Amino acid sequence: MSDNAQQLEIVKRRQKLELLRRRKQLREENGLAFYTPHPKQDTFHRAAKYKRRYLRTGNRFGKSDCGAAEDCAYARGERPWYAKDDPARYEGIPKHSTKGCIIVQDWDKAHEIFTNTEPGKSRGKLFHFLPKDAIVSCKKGRSGTGIAEIVIKSIHGGHSTIHLETVRSFMQNKMGLESSNWDWIHVDEPCPREMWVAVSRGLVDRAGSAWFTCTPITEAWINDYFIPRSLTRSTFDEGYKNVEEENLTKYVLTGSSYDNPHISKEALQAFEADISADERECRISGIPAALAGVVYKEFSQDIHVYRDCPKGWEDVITPPRNYTIRVFIDPHPKTPHAVSFFATSPEGYTFQYQELFRPGLISDICEHIKAVVDGYVVEDFICDPIAWNENPIDGTCMADVFYEQGLNIVPAVKDLAYGIQATRKKLRDRDEADRPTFYVHEGCDTFLFEIDRYVWKPNTEKPVDKDDHMMENLYRAVLSGMKYVEPGGYKLTVNPINLSSTKSILSGSNGLPTMGSLSLPKQQTSNRYRV
Repeated sequence: MSDNAQQLEIVKRRQKLELLRRRKQLREENGLAFYTPHPKQDTFHRAAKYKRRYLRTGNRFGKSDCGAAEDCAYARGERPWYAKDDPARYEGIPKHSTKGCIIVQDWDKAHEIFTNTEPGKSRGKLFHFLPKDAIVSCKKGRSGTGIAEIVIKSIHGGHSTIHLETVRSFMQNKMGLESSNWDWIHVDEPCPREMWVAVSRGLVDRAGSAWFTCTPITEAWINDYFIPRSLTRSTFDEGYKNVEEENLTKYVLTGSSYDNPHISKEALQAFEADISADERECRISGIPAALAGVVYKEFSQDIHVYRDCPKGWEDVITPPRNYTIRVFIDPHPKTPHAVSFFATSPEGYTFQYQELFRPGLISDICEHIKAVVDGYVVEDFICDPIAWNENPIDGTCMADVFYEQGLNIVPAVKDLAYGIQATRKKLRDRDEADRPTFYVHEGCDTFLFEIDRYVWKPNTEKPVDKDDHMMENLYRAVLSGMKYVEPGGYKLTVNPINLSSTKSILSGSNGLPTMGSLSLPKQQTSNRYRV
């Protein structure tokens, strides 16, 4: 190689090194423009039209990167990693400077994840993403433990601010967030519901937005806030919009640790090997820890829940008159009474087609029950033995009221351990076409809520004794038998009445039906009768 060629090669190398150095400098000074979201992160950013978003993921998904990039985009006024003609560049972002709040667990985590500026250590995500020349000032918290406020230039003029608040500080002073107003809030890790209520009040005046980026290890209320009871254990890989409860639409996107293409699969597999199956559901798949360790893992929303009207039914909650109807009741002196209605077809398929879960007098609940089963022969009215506990003063009991109202209840079997085993088997049962033999209607919200939270008590052979009233009815129904019995037996005489529709009763109608006198002996020997 000639001297000129050698000199030219040296110049090219120097230019290349200079370009690499300059590119590195640009990345360091304006990381937001160089941010490249992976597909799931991209989906989250593009859903910014929804005022409430929940990114529920496993560990190492990149949720904090995603959340911090969104924080900085709202502070700056744009998502510069998208082209100027891409609607996602400005989607959901106010066209003015903003005031935002990031919620973290404590100041150590705030420093480690978001605000670290120590030489030789990984920079905090806010300083990684924010353009260097856009940062106006930083302010430490009252205790002096780390940066609590960053002031940033907005492309719309004026200055935006990013505040950091911690769960630990809130627990020490629960009134500290009550007077602040916000354009946006980012919940980086689960916080107590009372903290969310306090801080989210500040979104009202500015019609602000909020996003949660959490591995759901604690605070199960977040899952309940975003997801309907009937879908609590579901995953939403393509996003889910919940508009059932209010005009404010909520958006959920779920993700696995394996969605992050920048993480070593071998390292993730090694991590999986070190944790339990229940921990893997949460820390890898993003399933809330409160739903891990469920008793009835055999139950599936996809195959056991019916939504369309079964063949031959009048509608989804009105089975044919030739089905076997059974009613299971779990009454309580104080908490809501739980009533489950089961219908078994001549072919042997059992449907829990309706439920009642409401407080009130036993007589009121009896009126609701009679309205639901009006026109049917009822094979069984089975009730928790608590109904026969006598009052120590006059010897009366709840069962007396049921009998007076014409419901000839009999005591339910109490064998939880065997009942759980039998129910798990029932949930596994399939017909010759591999279809389940047990179904529950999607409108049975309490049942669907409880079965997802019916979990084993740690280090015991018993479930947690909470939110389990419909689960009590379920195992007792299985133990009592779900076989088909041809309707027949006693017929009750009911005075003519104007019954409210079952649907309005179940949705909480105030107009209770009034039943006439029933020609049923108080101690009838057979439990089967027609209303």
